[in-house]
Amino acid sequence: MPRTGWVPVVLLAAGAIFVADAVLRGTASVTLFAIIPVVSGNSVEFLGGVVLLLVGFLAVPLAFLSWDPPEGAVPLAGARPHDVAPPEEMGGLLLLGPVPIFFGRWKDVSRGTKVAAALVGAVLLVVLALELFFALR
Repeated sequence: MPRTGWVPVVLLAAGAIFVADAVLRGTASVTLFAIIPVVSGNSVEFLGGVVLLLVGFLAVPLAFLSWDPPEGAVPLAGARPHDVAPPEEMGGLLLLGPVPIFFGRWKDVSRGTKVAAALVGAVLLVVLALELFFALR
């Protein structure tokens, strides 16, 4: 990783430290909304931490612009040159609650994939229903 690759890591770490310190000092609070943690605060330290986190997230793609694989590195299995078109077998998954809808030109979708997609959808549906039930109580 080039030296500039450390910039986002340092920015993200500094932002997380500032936000955590603001929470520990009591100038920021953490609440849980559905399954998403929400942090809010009213200090300059918290604002600085949030700004550093945002700049760090935006700087992550810039860290890898000049990255080259090491000398003598073996390409990944199945990698293709840039001038070769990808195969036409493509597809996707649309998850509507616990019901998975597979689309595209896949030769076959394994039963395990279908069961896993349905289970993830069912768990998400139950968690959201419980959150709504307890929020309205």
